Amino acid sequence: MKAGRFWKTVLLATLLTSPAAATTYTVKAGDTLYSLARSVGLTVAQLQALNGLTGTDLKAGQVLRLPDVSAPVLPLPAAPLPANRPAAEPANIRITRSGCCAHAVWTADGAHLLYLDRPAGREVGVYSVPAAGGTQEGTWRLPPTLLSESGRYGLQPTGPSAALAVRLGGSSAATPVIVATSGRDAVWSAGGRLAWPAYGTANRNDWIPLTVWTTDPFGGEPRPTSRRSVTVYGGRLVGWVNEGTLLLTGRQARNDPRRSVLTVDLASGKTRVLAQGQVLSGVRLSADGMRVLFRVTLDTAGHNGMFAVPTSGGDVQALPAFGSARWLDGTRALLVPYEPGAASQRLLRVDVTTGQTAEVTSLSDKIAGDDWRVAPDGTRLVYLSGQDRALHVLTLPLLP
Repeated sequence: MKAGRFWKTVLLATLLTSPAAATTYTVKAGDTLYSLARSVGLTVAQLQALNGLTGTDLKAGQVLRLPDVSAPVLPLPAAPLPANRPAAEPANIRITRSGCCAHAVWTADGAHLLYLDRPAGREVGVYSVPAAGGTQEGTWRLPPTLLSESGRYGLQPTGPSAALAVRLGGSSAATPVIVATSGRDAVWSAGGRLAWPAYGTANRNDWIPLTVWTTDPFGGEPRPTSRRSVTVYGGRLVGWVNEGTLLLTGRQARNDPRRSVLTVDLASGKTRVLAQGQVLSGVRLSADGMRVLFRVTLDTAGHNGMFAVPTSGGDVQALPAFGSARWLDGTRALLVPYEPGAASQRLLRVDVTTGQTAEVTSLSDKIAGDDWRVAPDGTRLVYLSGQDRALHVLTLPLLP
């Protein structure tokens, strides 16, 4: 970690003393760190360092420093390869032993991956490994902490209906507060609010009631108040659209024939149905909270496929391929198409607003159990290999 801070300091000093001229840019609605970094030839980490940012959240009206694109701070690209010479394949690094682990999570800076493991002769815990490959590091004993996407907040279960909410870093790190949840399926907002589902019972899985509760652990109350927001049936809590809105799926009434993708406004309690389908899966919210990806299968109306829809409501956009997808930024997603007869899998990039699709690369492998995640800066992905059951990190080619 000390080495990481050292290199961040060096990078910041390099950018700030570069002869390239700097300019300012006012953030607009829909802008992301990824899209802005790409537009000026920087990585997300470089843009964060240039502006002293620790997270990836942007607000409309925020002013950022950007290098003048007429005087780039990065080396010029190498000369193009001869026409008869194939481009080099993206680097694919195996970072763990076979069968060790699954469901790896990127650290906020993209430097390490965290995963649950029990190495020979060692205890069960959460271990880390450098994303560039290297030796397995540190252990965090169970129960594990449910971290927010930014890594700023954590939830440590202490019993069947209680957990400690912890603000990580700074002077408040040692002042946890008790919240009334075990942490099962809980989700953090960017600002530190917490939501979690409470499940009831039913004769059928698709009738099980799910009631969503919320609290503000760091709002100043000694024991934060839990507030009931909405109940659906046969669904799940997806995440926070913003600090006042949640995204979830389910039937609004037990006997509804189809499930809904819907939002709930916590202040008013009003829900907004964005889309419906018989069986919903792969529901993923973009990092800026503006759009949702989802799949529909076994639909009695025949509306099967993969779709995107704005969280503010509007037209549902059908995607040109069906498969497993992860967001790159607010409008683009990486998609592994469902091709059951293929020996390996392809990776596509799809603009969900236009349907424009480009092939990024071939994995020369298959992802096991839909287990893959894109790095915070969008330059790499980690996946569980179907061939050797180890975690691999794939470096993506530069995406225009």
